[in-house]
Amino acid sequence: MCVKWHALLGRVANASTAAEQAELRRISSKTPVAATLLPVRSVGVQGDSRTYSYVVALSTERYPPDWKDMAYLAKLIPRVCHNVNRVCYAFGGLIKEQVTDITPTFLTEQVISTIRQADDLATQVLTSSGISSQIAQMPVVLIPVHLDRDAAARAASCQRSLVLRPFCTSDFMTGQAPLPDTPAMPAHVVDKMRKELMTVPGISRVLYDLTPKPPATTEWE
Repeated sequence: MCVKWHALLGRVANASTAAEQAELRRISSKTPVAATLLPVRSVGVQGDSRTYSYVVALSTERYPPDWKDMAYLAKLIPRVCHNVNRVCYAFGGLIKEQVTDITPTFLTEQVISTIRQADDLATQVLTSSGISSQIAQMPVVLIPVHLDRDAAARAASCQRSLVLRPFCTSDFMTGQAPLPDTPAMPAHVVDKMRKELMTVPGISRVLYDLTPKPPATTEWE
């Protein structure tokens, strides 16, 4: 079988060790994983400065994915691709279509109502689960990204997506996203959150931010 060389492979080789490359081969051989560059930028941390870079959405055919593998990719991708500072997992199956535009979004009453409803639903699930003491903060982010549009139909971008950003830290200088299916974020809690959030009108998908700080900040901007 002929494998076509991609310029990004050279960047991966230069930015990773032999052990990390072996781990990438192991992850990619288990199940198809799509990495989709989203046309939005979020704030991150680089040294003592704030930066604005792009967001990558990981998706898989099979659910649940191996969350440790997803977290591994979330740490490695920003190191290889310096124009990326945040990596999320997108629930709902493999993303097959690239996203090249956004849904026009302003601080209208409807948009504010949408994010308030989403935040309330996610907070209710977190509070009722009994694990809220383990989570330092959990922003719910509305992004102007309409996923799963048929490119051939040229449908306009009219929906948005929601991102869960649970964060564990003691000082907010550094921290980690709690992995789903762990004591800090049990799998049934994550599943209930995503199902509740998908009831919000105008939402195409729910994502889960896996990025540690650094390179990402706790909240989005």
